[in-house]
Amino acid sequence: VYFWTSSPSLPASEEGFQPMPSITIRPPDDQHLPTANTCISRLYVPLYSSKQILKQKLLLAIKTKNFGFV
Repeated sequence: VYFWTSSPSLPASEEGFQPMPSITIRPPDDQHLPTANTCISRLYVPLYSSKQILKQKLLLAIKTKNFGFV
């Protein structure tokens, strides 16, 4: 959640996250990591060639905190 929204936990209020988190699929690319724009709670994910690559890249991006403007 922190990687995507810069919030350390899920919201406790009924309103939830503002703005609502969203995902944008990028063009196919197995070389780049997913990124996030935490100001607008948007996750940018390249269209990977397999679920295994998606999992590896997403976990690596979360570990390295690769977020910011894209």
